[in-house]
Amino acid sequence: MAHDAILYLVSQPYLSARRLRALSDGLVAASALPAKIARMEGVGIGPTTALDALVADGYRAILVQPVGLPFSDSLAAWLPGALAHWLADQDGVTLWLAGDQVDDTAVLASVAQQTIANADKARAVDVSKAALDNPGWQDPPPFKHHVLVCAGPRCTFREAGSVKAALVDALKAASVYDDCLIALTGCLYPCNQGPIVAVYPAGHWYRLETGNDVTQFAQGLANGAPVPQLIIHEVHS
Repeated sequence: MAHDAILYLVSQPYLSARRLRALSDGLVAASALPAKIARMEGVGIGPTTALDALVADGYRAILVQPVGLPFSDSLAAWLPGALAHWLADQDGVTLWLAGDQVDDTAVLASVAQQTIANADKARAVDVSKAALDNPGWQDPPPFKHHVLVCAGPRCTFREAGSVKAALVDALKAASVYDDCLIALTGCLYPCNQGPIVAVYPAGHWYRLETGNDVTQFAQGLANGAPVPQLIIHEVHS
């Protein structure tokens, strides 16, 4: 069966929304097949949401291409099983997982050739603008609750990418947003129980799977009361 769509899985945690949009637009425009982009880390559409959307659009033979130079070895080892987990619930859908582009000499040659081709567009580094610090980076902002949202790949596969936006809305609705410092983190390790949100100094780790979970979490934070049914771990000093 010929492929009828492509899903590009982007692994790059420090990718701004603007850069992700540019990457997405460029890949979709250059693709010979209908394509979607999903993130393996951070905020944005995760793999399962993107795959569901392709299936809803009628595509049944999807080529999955990891994007990252190089793509993480641990992700590459884990990804086949994760994709198979999604595929087990589908009817009449097939997936193919492409290899890491770092193994494709044509891709590497293109990067090297374009580096030389675009060298005249490079900007000289101005030593008079040397700077490492910024006044805004001197002191921690005021907050009562440090809210750590796991944005690692396994939580992202469980759609943690949508948790932060929902969390911001829920915390604002509960009038506790200004008391919170929200930070995206790398893997927090109990991946099987994701999406994970940890709160300090309370030391409570939560599993927030649904919009209702997020709402309960925000209301509990506003009321100064934990939500026991959502807690998966506690850290005691």
